[in-house]
Amino acid sequence: MSRFPRLSLACLWVGLLIAWRGQLLLSVDETTATGGWLFLGGVVIFGAGMAAMPHVERNWSRVAQRPFLPLFPRKRPFYPILAGFCIGFAILAYIGLAHNQFTPSGTIAWLTSLLLFLLLFAEYPADWRTTTPHHLWRLAPWRRTEWTIRIRREHLILFTILLLAAFFRFYRLAELPLDMWSDQAEKLLDVNDVLNGARPIFFERNTGREAVQFYLTAVIIRLTGLPVGFMALKLGTTLISLLTVPLVYLLGREMYGRSLGWVAATLTAVSHWHVAISRVGLRFPFTPAFFTPVLFFLVRAFKYNRRNDWLACGLTLGIGLHTYIPMRIVPLLLVVLCFIKAIWDLNEWYRKRPNSLETSSLTITFWQNATLGGFAALLTFLPLGRYMRDNPTMFWYRAATRALSDSLTPADLWRIFWQNVKNALLMFNYRGDVVPTNTIPLSPVLDTVTGVLFVLGIVYLLWQLIRWRDRRSLYLLIAFFIMLMPSTLSFAFPRENPSVVRTGGAIPLVMMIAAMPVVFLYRQTIRYLPRAGTAVITGSLLLLIIWQNYTWYFIDYSHHYRQTVWNTTEMAQVARGFADSIGDMTHVYHVAYPYWADTRLIGINAGLPGWENAITDIQQLDAHRNDPAPKLYLLHVDDRAAQARLRLLFPAGHLWRHHSVIGPQKDFMVYFVPGEPEQH
Repeated sequence: MSRFPRLSLACLWVGLLIAWRGQLLLSVDETTATGGWLFLGGVVIFGAGMAAMPHVERNWSRVAQRPFLPLFPRKRPFYPILAGFCIGFAILAYIGLAHNQFTPSGTIAWLTSLLLFLLLFAEYPADWRTTTPHHLWRLAPWRRTEWTIRIRREHLILFTILLLAAFFRFYRLAELPLDMWSDQAEKLLDVNDVLNGARPIFFERNTGREAVQFYLTAVIIRLTGLPVGFMALKLGTTLISLLTVPLVYLLGREMYGRSLGWVAATLTAVSHWHVAISRVGLRFPFTPAFFTPVLFFLVRAFKYNRRNDWLACGLTLGIGLHTYIPMRIVPLLLVVLCFIKAIWDLNEWYRKRPNSLETSSLTITFWQNATLGGFAALLTFLPLGRYMRDNPTMFWYRAATRALSDSLTPADLWRIFWQNVKNALLMFNYRGDVVPTNTIPLSPVLDTVTGVLFVLGIVYLLWQLIRWRDRRSLYLLIAFFIMLMPSTLSFAFPRENPSVVRTGGAIPLVMMIAAMPVVFLYRQTIRYLPRAGTAVITGSLLLLIIWQNYTWYFIDYSHHYRQTVWNTTEMAQVARGFADSIGDMTHVYHVAYPYWADTRLIGINAGLPGWENAITDIQQLDAHRNDPAPKLYLLHVDDRAAQARLRLLFPAGHLWRHHSVIGPQKDFMVYFVPGEPEQH
């Protein structure tokens, strides 16, 4: 403990400010070296101040254990009957879910087997007979003459954070982003197939995708009446993204207490990384949304070894595997964390150190419950598992084409992997993804303040691990490293690393790590400054983070996105205007041009999914000469050959340039051919 605590506190804040100044200079080529040294110096000063400060909240909290009992004791005569039915329905489900179809019989058998499995192994509090009925009786409407609503401080804070998250996800959602690219076209065609009766387990279009998003979007369209379009996709993914925020709070609270949960949830709520990948209408936000509860229930299982937590962990993992490919790394993470816990517990037992953090893994019950959690995951995964068995090439195609390459030697793979790890670590503060639709190319995934806090949080975790042997730090660091692997394992295409979408599962971990210095600074500062002053300083820090993320997404990214993606919405408006007046969509044609707009998007935006009137060769125009109906052609500004051909074929036509609201670089040409009068 420091003999000069105020000096140590000053080191914390000065180190933070110096590191932030260095972070600001990192993005400027001329000052990168200076910024790097300043950043490093600030981190060292912060670390020195932290090491001199008294330790705060060494252990995570554990509540008193309540005894639990199985819903169906094994000694009951009907237990083996239910177990037999569970196995039988699982077999029927495996048979009935063949040929990549959610058949009614197969789906019912699958859900029945899953329900029976949970009923067979779930537990309930042993004291429910003396507590639950009493509370339910007190809550009965005929027993209450008046009702009192109590709003606790933690509820109000969490509600405020959710409002902030909702603002960042739904503000200007219809117009930002406005236009789609080809990936959304593929998704919407799959959604349209679902609406028309298709029920695949795995959607094979565009190298294959898991099913949850397509069924969710179809449900949203049915419930809201939205057309098959971009808004339906965006609404589904932003709702999933919003759900992640309270889950991050629960995870942070379970591991480090309410304060860290609130700060981590706030950082997640405003993170432009999370917001950007959530509002483009693709599957990207599903990974953090399902990985967070998986880790939450695993942490609870480690702490209390309750069977229900293991079952919930397996259930959420199984559902998550039906969402997005990066979730496939999570089973590996769970195995690694269980192995680390076992090694740690064995070491504590050997050294005769009491374990006040978690229940021990050196018991048969622990591994029994863990095995049941694994079976819950497998049973939930069963439909996709059947597809994987029937079509392994398609199931693994997207992952295999990124991670495997016949031309690379083991030495090459090792070199590329560590190069990828380095680039992935740099994406938080220096150089990010290059894909122009998901982010601003090369922009760090964190704002400047959160980026500094993240690095300081890593230092804090390492200090906790080395000085206090805090196993939570090791869990977080291992989980963080493994959740980067869907990006760092890109051996065949290392330029695709770092990827803001494949590393999306790390978002809750990154925000928790970045929240640690905030909570630590607050708890140390409040020792020497008034509570109000400390709250103002910490609140100002969070307000700066909110403003930076707002500016990045709603101003900088908004401008960048409009300049990047082709304006198929405007093309569809021109086409729809023609179809609703003197023509029809059958006689609207999109003349293809290299690296230009996707024809399918014009049809989707015009309200006709599946419309693909594309002219891929100007010789195809000759077949239109004898068609007397009015026609409309959409052409690229630089497609002189097609424009000349249309003038030759239809000399009575009219050519004009449509001026885009985005700017002249998004203009396109329109050639209108009036209809020929009918011959009498």
